[in-house]
Amino acid sequence: MNIIVFGAHPDDCEISAGGTTVKFVREGHRVKFVSLTNGDRGHMATGSGELARRRLIEARASASVLGVTSEVLDIHDCHLVPDVATRKLLVGLIREWEADLVISHRPYDYHPDHRNAGILVQDTAYLVMVPLFCSSVEPLRKNPVYMYLEDTFTSPESFRPDVIVPIDDVVDITTVRLFEN
Repeated sequence: MNIIVFGAHPDDCEISAGGTTVKFVREGHRVKFVSLTNGDRGHMATGSGELARRRLIEARASASVLGVTSEVLDIHDCHLVPDVATRKLLVGLIREWEADLVISHRPYDYHPDHRNAGILVQDTAYLVMVPLFCSSVEPLRKNPVYMYLEDTFTSPESFRPDVIVPIDDVVDITTVRLFEN
């Protein structure tokens, strides 16, 4: 399978899907993490270009440990909006990856970037097969399966998992090795 995971910031995919994706990679599946923002506002003291560069380096190091491909988009942290241009960008990424499975945030989050990431990814679900939308990249012939990352939000409804992936056998990779780098 080709799996693409969208997170609002560098570290969202790694924290929320790291263990599951290690298991996918071990089974021979291709996994790509896409951070929709560069994370340049996510620190109390360090910001802007310096922080974006650091988070890009961290994302690349994490991808190396986890065995996934990683891409960090150059959208400023706290500036992600569900507009047509970004929707087209995501449709293109999903098509280029020839995704069988797409994973992202739910659109019920306190952080506008997480919420908007969920909306943007949800909006791609039909459009990845529409030939005249984002016509520069061939449309997919079948719609990927879409899944949500776990969260703790209860409004408007609580997260109810349909699939649970135990990661006990890979937790050392997703915690110890990631934090060693």
